[in-house]
Amino acid sequence: MSVVDALLQIFSRMGFPKEIQHDQGTSFMSELTTEFFERFGVRIVHSYTYHPQSTPVERFHRTLGRILRVLCSEEGLDWEKHVHAALFALRTVTHESTGFRPAELVHGRNL
Repeated sequence: MSVVDALLQIFSRMGFPKEIQHDQGTSFMSELTTEFFERFGVRIVHSYTYHPQSTPVERFHRTLGRILRVLCSEEGLDWEKHVHAALFALRTVTHESTGFRPAELVHGRNL
């Protein structure tokens, strides 16, 4: 599945964003991806090349990794078995920076 196919699948369910932030990886810099964003009016915001921790997604992945390490060390199970519970927890906790739960911002309600 290409990046464009995956994004179209997500955006067709959730709606198109006004902007998307991504690194400067080749899959996001291709002519097809750039044309896709232009066609649907999605503004592209590039993250810093040598500062990956600056992107919210990288910070989210770091937090998710910490949660999975704790769950796996306590339970001794594979991390794949804990991903959904960890994601649910992250989506339903109020974030200090916004004062909202991610689920509220995305779906307009709590999960």
